[in-house]
Amino acid sequence: MEGSHTRRRLLAGLSAVGVASLGGCVTTGLSLSADGVDESGVFDSLSLSESWTANKAVVKVTLTDAATTRQNVRKVAVIDGEGSSVWTDTVDPGQTSVTGARFPVNQTATLTASDNDDAFVDSVSVTLNGSSIP
Repeated sequence: MEGSHTRRRLLAGLSAVGVASLGGCVTTGLSLSADGVDESGVFDSLSLSESWTANKAVVKVTLTDAATTRQNVRKVAVIDGEGSSVWTDTVDPGQTSVTGARFPVNQTATLTASDNDDAFVDSVSVTLNGSSIP
């Protein structure tokens, strides 16, 4: 019986260390604002999906009906405030939504769309704010 208690303590201790080292923080109270969506011919809406870390939030991006047909959008990307790409995904003809877009929290990023030649099509400015809980 003594061996199983020791094993449980060891597993519990390793689990606690693993959770602490894999991020440890969760962002709550997220709010999203997107400038330019109302005027965009590509982006119809953005909505929060979830957040698992302190520095990224997951967003569903809804595209207009014309985005992947008439405007030939084939890629969407998130560019952070320093100009680095933090997330990118491809879209198929007729596709009207992209789930799982990752946006940085507590900073403004740019959501961009490009066509199959990687030419710029459209962009909107997106700001996500929230509070981190350790």
